[in-house]
Amino acid sequence: MLFVLCAIISLALGCQTASVRNSVTTKFSGNDTDAQLGFWHELADRPVTDNDDAFHGLLLYADNHDDCTRYDQRVAAMKSRGLLPGSFSEPANIAIERGTLAVAIVKLVGIKGGWIMHVFGPTPRYAVKELVFDGIYPPSSPQQTFSGSEFVGIIGKIDDYQQPVSADVTGQ
Repeated sequence: MLFVLCAIISLALGCQTASVRNSVTTKFSGNDTDAQLGFWHELADRPVTDNDDAFHGLLLYADNHDDCTRYDQRVAAMKSRGLLPGSFSEPANIAIERGTLAVAIVKLVGIKGGWIMHVFGPTPRYAVKELVFDGIYPPSSPQQTFSGSEFVGIIGKIDDYQQPVSADVTGQ
């Protein structure tokens, strides 16, 4: 009986979404260079990236600033750009899922994907698959979360992906 009770408790607790107590954005939400550097530096040391930090980081990447002062404003800004579905209602302190971020990234960057994304649009599953194919994401599932350093690395890979490739015409 005790074993069954322990198994039920383990399953119930093991399936919870990770949450973050203090978002990095609450400490470094400014647009000046020092605030942005502080944000990226401290986020890289975090074990989990929450929705608020992920959306702040994506807006910083897209616009080089984030004029939103609260999470609900960031969500509204992301929805107005079509980067989040209108039904998105996750709390700020919940870990960002790779699928949620993948949809926002493929829309922001303009990645068209394969025939499935052309037919069904960028769903979390196929957006993740496309980002894995393009070398932006490591092999993963849409429900996985990011550590801070993984998220910062993804932002760097998006930037690399968008840079034009120059050919060495000299052969050296």
